Amino acid sequence: MARVRLTRVACSRLGAFQRRGDSSTRRKRSLWCCSTSSSSPSPCSSELFEQVLFIETGFGADQHGQDATKACVRACRNAIEFNSIPSIQKVVPGGYDSMKLAIKIGTPFPQTVDAARVRSVFPYGSIVQVELVEGGLNCSSGIVLESQGDKTDEFLIAVAAVTVGW
Repeated sequence: MARVRLTRVACSRLGAFQRRGDSSTRRKRSLWCCSTSSSSPSPCSSELFEQVLFIETGFGADQHGQDATKACVRACRNAIEFNSIPSIQKVVPGGYDSMKLAIKIGTPFPQTVDAARVRSVFPYGSIVQVELVEGGLNCSSGIVLESQGDKTDEFLIAVAAVTVGW
């Protein structure tokens, strides 16, 4: 099991604006970002963008087979599958080619997830970050079905946040 380390970092790009007369200035916000390694934490997703448009969320599960990658892929598909954004060409400078995505997924057993399979879910944009952290839920499905690949009765649930911007 990966050790999750929380580190306080300053995020300025998406920072709140303070009004001072007719001008506005950005102020830095401290946010908590997760890292599963002992090295310095990955940047907050807002630091990766000039402008964040929206954040999509989803959840996915693997009831049988204990496949964390399958749960993560389903969570990402759930986050994006009911969206139609016809104005991306007008809103994002450079359109779909300049759109950036940052994906953060909380899942049991993040070290077992195939990030390439997660990346393959997204048809547009460039993925600037895939962050896998210990999270989600590992609970009992109530039954072991060997015919469906079960080794245990574990039911894996992943949650995803997909940040979209440029």
